[in-house]
Amino acid sequence: MEGCLSKIGSPDRTGAGFKVLHVIDSAGLYGAEVMLLNLVGEQIKMGLSPAICSIGEKGCAEKALEAEAGRRGFRVKTFRMNPGFNLKGALDILGFARQEGFGILHSHGYKGNILFGFLPRRLRRIPVVATLHGWTSAGAISRMRVYEWLDARALRHIDAVVAVNARMLANPRLKRGGLNLHVVNNGMPPAPSEVRELDKEIADFCKTGFIVGAIGRLTHEKGFKYLVEAFARVRERRKDAKLVIIGDGPEKDLLAGSAALLGLKDGLLMPGYRAGASRYLRLFDIFVLPSLTEGLPMVILEAMQNGVPIAATRVGGVPEVLEEGAAGVLMEPASASAIVEAIFALGDGAYARSLAKRAKETVNARYSSEGMAKGYREIYMGLLEAAG
Repeated sequence: MEGCLSKIGSPDRTGAGFKVLHVIDSAGLYGAEVMLLNLVGEQIKMGLSPAICSIGEKGCAEKALEAEAGRRGFRVKTFRMNPGFNLKGALDILGFARQEGFGILHSHGYKGNILFGFLPRRLRRIPVVATLHGWTSAGAISRMRVYEWLDARALRHIDAVVAVNARMLANPRLKRGGLNLHVVNNGMPPAPSEVRELDKEIADFCKTGFIVGAIGRLTHEKGFKYLVEAFARVRERRKDAKLVIIGDGPEKDLLAGSAALLGLKDGLLMPGYRAGASRYLRLFDIFVLPSLTEGLPMVILEAMQNGVPIAATRVGGVPEVLEEGAAGVLMEPASASAIVEAIFALGDGAYARSLAKRAKETVNARYSSEGMAKGYREIYMGLLEAAG
């Protein structure tokens, strides 16, 4: 570690000029990616020099994160490698980081944690920070459960482990001794002044009716099957209700088949993945998050900032950010009946508006990207001081 510090000098507590390499293997432009983009933007404002190291399998085309980071003028370095634990890939990234004088490796997800966590510290030399955006598996044994098992063990060798909300610390995987644990809430920048063009298919669908919206990757742990089932019941009582689910993933065909069996052809739109999906939030009358597991989902913060009434499951950091129901309706997970009840509760316009107003005030006061970036800067500086 001393060899690395000798190249970058000893930054002061502002971190001015300090170089951070963020490592991520992204599958779209979802919560972890949005958080990372927000963080990099704030770090640049602070005078730090961050860059994004984007991992992908060999032959992988440009990823959505890489394109969006480039659009914002952020520095991106891509690495393409074979899947699984890839020693050569880890060493290639380390070699790049040392050559460029990066003082911290900041991992976002199990891929980076496993790549660097199982390398001896004397070989790594550069301190590694890992942000836990939330373990996603929810159910029986799966490949993802195996990765998360490996991830939990790799974290024992990471220099600092950061949870995106305090409730995550109750996870049994974090109860083992020896972890240098921190909490830094995810944060949002001020609402952008620019209004990006909307997809015509989505905009036209949302012009009429009572619009229930959801955004996320179409995977089991996001709980969309319960939302589709619930919406079929909602339509029995409210014919003008429409549901739009923006996102893509392995359960898309399963959800479409279920919707067809439930007779939702005219009332449901699943347009697939859309970059910058948060711009569609203003088209929704209410936003529903039916997840079975979460950390602190960025899409909740985006919905709060956009003033959209929210119904969300009581998982991860959601109850805290929605102030135990004062800023949004909380539901039990894996329950179509709970979703139906929440949607009809938010059909009361005055009640929905009061929740949305409270939510907007909360996100602006407590969940800023500037505060998030300051929290990470303190962790970086603490690691370097301890090493020096």
